[in-house]
Amino acid sequence: MTISFDAKTCHQLEQAIHLEWLCTNGLGGYASGTVAGPNSRKYHGYMVVAAKPPVDRFVMLARVEDRIVVNGPLPVVYDLATTEFADIVHPLGHLHLLGFELRDGAPVWRYQIGAAVVEKSLTMVHRQDTVILKYEVVNTVDGAVQPMKLHVQPMLAGRDFHSTIQLQGRPGWRVSHEASGTLMLATRPEECPLPLAITHNAERFHVNACWWYNFKFRVETARGYPDREDLWTPGGLEFSLAPGKPAILIASTKPVPVATHAVLLAQQTSRHQQLSGTFTRTHPQDELLAQLSVAADQFIVQRGTGDKKTVIAGYPWFEDWGRDTFIALAGLTLVTGRQEVAKSILSVFADHLQRGLLPNRFPDKSVKPDYNTVDASQWFIHAAYQYWRYSGDVAFLTKYLFPKLCEIIDAYSRGTDYGIRADVDGLIRQGEPGHNLTWMDAKIGDWVVTPRQGKPVEINALWYSNLRIMTIIARAAGDSARAAKFETMAAQVQSVFQKTFWNESTHCLHDVISDAGVGDGLVRPNQCVAVAVPFSPLDAAAQRAVMDTVEELLWTPLGPRTLAPGSPGYHAHCAGDQRARDMAYHQGTVWPWLVGPFITGWVKTHGATTVARAEAWKFITPFAAHLREAGLGSISEIADSAAPHTPRGTPAQAWSVAEVLRAYTEDVLAMAPPWPHELAR
Repeated sequence: MTISFDAKTCHQLEQAIHLEWLCTNGLGGYASGTVAGPNSRKYHGYMVVAAKPPVDRFVMLARVEDRIVVNGPLPVVYDLATTEFADIVHPLGHLHLLGFELRDGAPVWRYQIGAAVVEKSLTMVHRQDTVILKYEVVNTVDGAVQPMKLHVQPMLAGRDFHSTIQLQGRPGWRVSHEASGTLMLATRPEECPLPLAITHNAERFHVNACWWYNFKFRVETARGYPDREDLWTPGGLEFSLAPGKPAILIASTKPVPVATHAVLLAQQTSRHQQLSGTFTRTHPQDELLAQLSVAADQFIVQRGTGDKKTVIAGYPWFEDWGRDTFIALAGLTLVTGRQEVAKSILSVFADHLQRGLLPNRFPDKSVKPDYNTVDASQWFIHAAYQYWRYSGDVAFLTKYLFPKLCEIIDAYSRGTDYGIRADVDGLIRQGEPGHNLTWMDAKIGDWVVTPRQGKPVEINALWYSNLRIMTIIARAAGDSARAAKFETMAAQVQSVFQKTFWNESTHCLHDVISDAGVGDGLVRPNQCVAVAVPFSPLDAAAQRAVMDTVEELLWTPLGPRTLAPGSPGYHAHCAGDQRARDMAYHQGTVWPWLVGPFITGWVKTHGATTVARAEAWKFITPFAAHLREAGLGSISEIADSAAPHTPRGTPAQAWSVAEVLRAYTEDVLAMAPPWPHELAR
């Protein structure tokens, strides 16, 4: 899929500044910015590095100020940079743009510079904290071009990526220029523990160390956060620019010779082509599949040293979250044929199991994971079964994971942290005042915005399905006693689930049953999970009724709303400061990850026929356009409930990409292998 924009779009600052590009390096680091040029978020930067992969991230090279001077009787200056300050946008380099495109995953800007066309590209090297900036004359009129000088000023931040820098707290940069042409830059370790090395093929370096003041982050303004930034530059690099003589600047945490840039760029191109060709054999013309395959790779990152893998929940600001990881696992790894990556991720989280709970997240600044989640462990069991489905690796489940999975079931049965336990009816209740343990987890101070204390519908749907799954795994492990126990537990849950959650007035399921046994009466999309799981606790009629109601009341082009319009607390837009956004976060706001369980449930209840799968394509098609409207080539975290369903939140979210890709391949294209229980029939 070619993602490109012409001069008309690029010249419209208010349009091009909302189009965000992203490159990642598999270590938690990334480069990100806007098509127009200004950094609109504090998280944007040409080089953002994870000091402790994949977290503890620092903005190193924030941007560059670049311009070209065309020599002649009267030298002409062409700004390439577009910069937004607190009170002015200047310079206006976007007005020289002929176009922008993502080429092999890298952003490329094409400028008209007099009689020449100059391309600027940025490439992040996989598994290195390295960014390559390349400027190249790619076309001239009649082959004639006047001598040109390229001036580039690196603009440095050296700060935690959640912060901003102004007069108070500016890091003290030290600079040295080695004979090899390398700029070595560093701050005090307590300010930024990482050095920055800039190698280049510039003809000269002009020392002009100074601070630039009052860069503005317009998205932070809208979100109610500090929105100003001061950046430091060591000076300017001057290059002669001519056809066949590209200008190269490489920013890295250690010196990277300029002579290696061509090899590094070729490796990145080859890797991108391999990723985009994941489905070439079966669907060679499907550009949406190709782009989603590339997007899926961005979230798979290294955890710690070695080759252990985890999942970044979203760019630019999320860490690796447990529930997000296991909801996303199949779409990111299994449908794309990366079973070994899935196995590594399962192993990493299994090693962190405590009292039957898996980490909710690994925080940026702490070595201790957070365990305040009820659903991560349940999605983990579901993901382990998906792994068996795609890999056939039953040995990994029965010999390594089985004791961990049993620990989860036992802990939930007898009771564990945060009031998580099986009630007398066999259903799982959870929650304590001030804690929000499900994925609907917004809080304002100690106030839980979406209180779901009691028995949430999706947790108990997973609980039932997982008990059936554990029965199968126990039998495969030769543990007949546990198999019988899990089977009995599953039968008890099935006997009460539908009558407990069914709401005759809405013809679907309550979202939560209180500890007093009262249903909340709210129509939410969590009930889709009760249909989509491998073993549904609902009869066929109830499954169809659930999906019909969700489609009628909740569906939008980017997925289901989190609350039916007109319900108490419903919000049509998720915008404003953090309080305003938290009020709306799960109170109507659209979450594209829910496309996954919705489509799976919809196809199942429509007979899983060829006709039903073809009709379900209508739920996928809007995402082809979405890939060009916010986070380029990716899928946003959320969107407004009301039309035009403006994308919000992070512009690239793991479970959004993963569940659209999984549902597309499994349910629309029918590419999934059979479940282990289907093979056993």
